Amino acid sequence: MKKLILASAVLMLAAGTAAAQEPINRYDIQNMTCNQVHGILASQGAAILRYPAPSGSGRTLYDRYVSSPAVCFAQGGHAVQRVVPTSDTNACPTLSCKPGPPECDDMALGLFYCDDD
Repeated sequence: MKKLILASAVLMLAAGTAAAQEPINRYDIQNMTCNQVHGILASQGAAILRYPAPSGSGRTLYDRYVSSPAVCFAQGGHAVQRVVPTSDTNACPTLSCKPGPPECDDMALGLFYCDDD
């Protein structure tokens, strides 16, 4: 079992490292659907997503979002679940990275992903 977990970690690290080394693109997503956002992240591994602040203040918010927890793990961080507003929903589920290990790493998969922020 330990060998399987270790092999999975190595594969995720390799996939995340490859995605992390490519140039990152920026997208204004206010006119995109949630499926379009997921397609961008799946094809590119990571992207900067920009969108109007939900508060209606007129500010533009942005952050780096990723396709997989492996992208974060390869950079010494972990993935957290976030939502962004798109044209078809106000809560399109995505992942972004936080530095360091997650606080929920009591399970083997907790090394890569954490439900709680």
